[in-house]
Amino acid sequence: MKKLSLNGKDLRKIGYPESRVIGVAIQVMHQYYKHSSEADAIEILKNILAAPDKYLQDAVLGKIAATLLDELYPKNDTIALTQKRKEYKVYGADNIEMGAINQMEVAMKLPVTVAGALMPDAHQGYGLPIGGVLATDNAVIPYGVGVEYWMQNVFKCI
Repeated sequence: MKKLSLNGKDLRKIGYPESRVIGVAIQVMHQYYKHSSEADAIEILKNILAAPDKYLQDAVLGKIAATLLDELYPKNDTIALTQKRKEYKVYGADNIEMGAINQMEVAMKLPVTVAGALMPDAHQGYGLPIGGVLATDNAVIPYGVGVEYWMQNVFKCI
């Protein structure tokens, strides 16, 4: 019997997304269904595509289904801010601009926040205010001051 020969073009033709699932599907099919006909293999892959949740518990085809579901419905990695912010000390409040205070208010709602303070020279930064101090529990915030992206990408807070 002829050995199974599937490629990415075959899977894209039946509706598989251009992603990692194509490689996973080809690997699984070539390893476990290598003596199946191409038509049978395509039919199996169509069935998985149509109802991946039905295959999650399958010892072999579950890998394709899980990868497909992860790509079709990515997990939400957003970490929500806490409803109530933690209290923090403000030194020299009269000279601190509102932008710095607003940034500190948000930082004090991070779930990893333990304590914080604003120094008299505090002014708006990108993530934390310059002159802001933030103590965290079991977390490191690289470049918290001066790099805009920490709040948007590291924590993905809403």
